[in-house]
Amino acid sequence: MLGLFIFATQTPVTLTEDEVAKAVTEATAELESPIDEDVLAAAVQRSVAKLEHAQRTRLTYLAAAYFVIWLIFILYVIYLERQQRDLDKRLTQLEQNTVDP
Repeated sequence: MLGLFIFATQTPVTLTEDEVAKAVTEATAELESPIDEDVLAAAVQRSVAKLEHAQRTRLTYLAAAYFVIWLIFILYVIYLERQQRDLDKRLTQLEQNTVDP
């Protein structure tokens, strides 16, 4: 459960516009042919937004999977505990039946 709590409190990394602009400027400086930086920056911003949205979706599914796994595990432990309690009752009954006669 602690792992799920730690996972749930983490937020995905997001890029700021300044970071994207700096990366675009650095990338265009390395190119030999001229490129419109504004168009490239807008395309990069849209791409980053789509990737961040996809990342949030994947994290949501991952959190849901962890939740389901832990739920199944807890239900299985409860089932085992009930089975153990029933076995203890049967053992007690058998011990009483053998001691009484």
